[in-house]
Amino acid sequence: MQQLNSYRFYELGAKLHALFCGRAQGRIAEMFVPLTEAQALLDSFIKGDPFTLETSKTDATRLLNKLSAVFNRYFIDPTTKQLKTPTGEDRIDPHEMSMMQSLLEKFEHALAAELNRAPTYLAEKRGIYSTFDLAENAQQIFSKSLQDVIPASAQNEFNAAGRGLVFGLGTAAALHMLRAIEMVLKQYYEMFAGPVSAKSERNYAIYLKKLAALADEEETAFRPDKRVVQMLAQIKDHYRNPLLSADGAVSLEEATSLFGMASALISMMAEQMLAQQHNESRGSKKSSGGSSGEDDNDVYDFRMSQTA
Repeated sequence: MQQLNSYRFYELGAKLHALFCGRAQGRIAEMFVPLTEAQALLDSFIKGDPFTLETSKTDATRLLNKLSAVFNRYFIDPTTKQLKTPTGEDRIDPHEMSMMQSLLEKFEHALAAELNRAPTYLAEKRGIYSTFDLAENAQQIFSKSLQDVIPASAQNEFNAAGRGLVFGLGTAAALHMLRAIEMVLKQYYEMFAGPVSAKSERNYAIYLKKLAALADEEETAFRPDKRVVQMLAQIKDHYRNPLLSADGAVSLEEATSLFGMASALISMMAEQMLAQQHNESRGSKKSSGGSSGEDDNDVYDFRMSQTA
């Protein structure tokens, strides 16, 4: 998906009609800039910027060829092929001006017909979320430090969920969010339970059951956050399980709510994973450089963050 800069269409019309404005009136000395700008912008449209012309491309090419021919006739020296600068009050042949205007009118009619069928839509804002950010940068809801921890595949799924919300596809957006959650969940689970070897163990319900048991082990300092376990259970009951049935669907309003819940849940898991990475890094440095009186305080602070 590509964002369309609609202002380019206004700009194209303005540059093309500048060829016939009252200020220039065909005076050669005044036509250099209008011809140059009109050719450059029309050429970019023909080449597919901002979008690929189809039925109007032939008329656009004819107009561009005529503009180029007029420019070469009055501004390129036929002998040296170098740019020349006309002076005085000489004007472009009225017949040439009439031909350019006729070709412009044909292109405008063709472009109007094509744009009338073009797949352009207005996407409304979803809740408090910007349409552009949902479509292009949904992963930016996570801080840069957390993005370094969250798997790239999960961020891609979250971006796809944002685009689903933009286009009003509630169920599709929810499925992408659930996939993103499970990708982060696997990494979160392995931090406490170790690597998952068998495919049979790669299961949301198994992850949740094991994490819930680990979270209840009060004698263990480093354990899953109970808030994470509770949110995982809520998402399982209210979104994931209902979608497993053939008639399961998620409304746009429900998907928008899930977007906030999913981003919060992924952030919580990523924060704990990031904290563990920092803790392991500090531990490896201390083991290689000797212990200090600050060891106990560092561990204590980390444990407090897990139980808060």
